[in-house]
Amino acid sequence: MEDEILGTLEYKNGAWVGRMDVPLLNSDGNLKFGIQDINKEGILDVQREAYQTYLQNEEKYKSCVTDLLLDYYKWNYEYIEHSVSGVPEDCHKDVITEKGLYGGGVTLWYLFICRDGSFGYAFGCCWDKENGLAVLLSESEPRVISRTQLKNLHKLNDPTLGLLVHDGKKAWKGLERNKFFGKLENLEIELEGGAEEGITPAQQKAYAQYLEKKSLYFDELTKLMLGVYVGSDEKAEAMLKTGQKIFVESVLPKTLFIDRKGNYGWICHTSWNDSYIGVLLSDDKPYIMCDSDLRHYSEKEIVKDEVMGLLFSSYLGFESLVVVKVADEILTLPFVIRSGNDRKVNDEMRKAYKAYLKLKPGFWNDVKKEMLEYYLDDYEDIIEYLQIPEKLNKENVTEDSVMSLVTFTELYMDFLGKIGWICKTPIDEEDGLAFEFTNGEVELISTLDIL
Repeated sequence: MEDEILGTLEYKNGAWVGRMDVPLLNSDGNLKFGIQDINKEGILDVQREAYQTYLQNEEKYKSCVTDLLLDYYKWNYEYIEHSVSGVPEDCHKDVITEKGLYGGGVTLWYLFICRDGSFGYAFGCCWDKENGLAVLLSESEPRVISRTQLKNLHKLNDPTLGLLVHDGKKAWKGLERNKFFGKLENLEIELEGGAEEGITPAQQKAYAQYLEKKSLYFDELTKLMLGVYVGSDEKAEAMLKTGQKIFVESVLPKTLFIDRKGNYGWICHTSWNDSYIGVLLSDDKPYIMCDSDLRHYSEKEIVKDEVMGLLFSSYLGFESLVVVKVADEILTLPFVIRSGNDRKVNDEMRKAYKAYLKLKPGFWNDVKKEMLEYYLDDYEDIIEYLQIPEKLNKENVTEDSVMSLVTFTELYMDFLGKIGWICKTPIDEEDGLAFEFTNGEVELISTLDIL
């Protein structure tokens, strides 16, 4: 078809496609554009006006796009690194430039104009070929979204939350900037809900509460992580009371998730194993959990105990997540509690957990001593079936090096209050080992004995 404003157009895949006398970003080719018209009802005047608005402001749009994409790339680098086989050196998070960005897997495809007159650039990217990338240009603050979101655009402007764009699945997405560890960082806002549902009053109220308390939340998260590194919350509190500003830059909030009922928390990237944890913020104090448990928090059956904290019901009894420092290594491990038929937390379990908290600051030193003693006692048997490196020879082995033979898998407790760390080890592949400390002293036993 010929259009007086848009020129020669061809209908393809739900859009009228044309070519502009405008060069692509970092390319000699000309920019294509697509005018959305899924049902072939005809081009709307609001779309023609959007096209003219783009032409009038083209240089402004082009000047902001690269910075937005670089910012997005750095913010999502951990995900990108997992998705792409061998990120080139000039595309690493700290050195990525415009040349590296466009040469390393981001390609501008076309300008897309939605049915309501919204418009933006659509890109291909090597780390998400199905959904791609887009920059929504028609808003007062341009936003990086997915190409899929642009082509199926559902948006709303909330007086408090600002621009929200639906992800096409089950959440509205927003964006804000926060200062974490002295640096400005992106924080995605994710609000549970369908495209037709909008957001709930409970979610608006939750976000307002979050804004009031977010500095306090960040301080509490710092205290939690400092407690992990120094061995106890009491030591962390004493250090913070000195007035010294302490940051533990191992947990970075990436997403603020708010469910339909108003429960909310951060989904954080962890530097120690390059994964994610959830931190519930909307309760009386922060609780660390799996990121999936945070996303499905309102569907979970929970128990909140004055000693054991927040626990999720499971078929064995209860579960939670613990972050611990083991032999100078931070681990995220499940805490599994077999509560018996009554499925309740009893006084024996509380007593054992209190003993664990009291023992925790010096616990790992006792663990290393026990492991070294066990290894040396059974050394002659071990070398018969286990090929050991030089550092584990009887003459060379130390408390630290012997710990390389165990992998901690979970903290376990039964309804009688028996508690200990369960481990895998090549020394006993069939049964494994456990460090039990029910009576306040560490004892190395077989996993079968504690289970």
